[in-house]
Amino acid sequence: MSEPDTPAIGPRVGVYALVGQNDRLLLVEYPGHDALPGGAVRTGEPVEHALRRTLLDQLGATIAELDFCAVVEHGTNEPGETPASEIVVLFDVTLTDADRLIDSAQPHRWANEDELSALRPQAVRDGLVAGTLSAEHPWRAWTP
Repeated sequence: MSEPDTPAIGPRVGVYALVGQNDRLLLVEYPGHDALPGGAVRTGEPVEHALRRTLLDQLGATIAELDFCAVVEHGTNEPGETPASEIVVLFDVTLTDADRLIDSAQPHRWANEDELSALRPQAVRDGLVAGTLSAEHPWRAWTP
């Protein structure tokens, strides 16, 4: 049997920054949940470019340094979203000027580990809390 001519729709791809300061993590605030700074990778856009674009849009911040951390594959099942699969690429990021965050357009806050309960996606939150997201273990697979 031949394969259909229509290509399969793959997972969504997101890229997010782990920005730390004094044992706290930078979170962007949304109604009902928090997220790491970053967002969706557009079709044909390099992952690093997407991260630089979203940090500038969300926080008015530029990246001084970034290092690959991990990839988390997970299923989305958030309220109001169509269930899908997503691949999240995480980078450890140092911002050029963290003081510029005060004037950013997107509400944000610095949170310690105990304040991550509203962080989405849940698979990333679970990995951060468990301490299993690192360059030494760069892939966290999802099994539906």
